[in-house]
Amino acid sequence: MCATFSEADIGKPVERTDGKVIGTVEELEAGAARVEPAPDVVDTIKARFGWAEIGGPFLLSEDAVHEITDTRVHLKEGFSRADTRLDTESERKRPQADR
Repeated sequence: MCATFSEADIGKPVERTDGKVIGTVEELEAGAARVEPAPDVVDTIKARFGWAEIGGPFLLSEDAVHEITDTRVHLKEGFSRADTRLDTESERKRPQADR
């Protein structure tokens, strides 16, 4: 059984099983949460030198969530960002000034 997102989850950090926070829940869509990624230091340095881009928001399905507590969204073992889809539809809905 997977966890179910609620309005109370907006603003919670999303954490992998190794304890690394990979982002924050920004808004909810049917059965999924839009997560704003939290780049680590290496990602930030690579982006600054033009060697890579920091990833954009992504949709996290409830199937990928092990547990939701009062303070965090805990992902299942083996979670991979490659298993998520880019949040292109939500990006199109957001005003240009918010991007």
